[in-house]
Amino acid sequence: MNAIIAYIIIGLIVGVIVRIALPPAPQVGFLGSVLLGMVGGIVGGLFSSALAPNQALSTIHPLGITLAVIVSTLITVGVTLATRRRRFG
Repeated sequence: MNAIIAYIIIGLIVGVIVRIALPPAPQVGFLGSVLLGMVGGIVGGLFSSALAPNQALSTIHPLGITLAVIVSTLITVGVTLATRRRRFG
């Protein structure tokens, strides 16, 4: 349970950093970026548990932290860039 909370916090931090680093997209607000980061953190943690079966989801390990950061960054940046309106001319 502690690991899931840690992955949520990691995703929250990544979501805030991505929101600050990228110009805002009106479709994805601050709360949306934070929630996307949190979801990415959980998905990264679950994925790391699948890759390293000897590591339980209830323990925090370096692979889990790394994948939580990578997946939450990819999800948050991807959705932010995909929903940004394009201007032509």
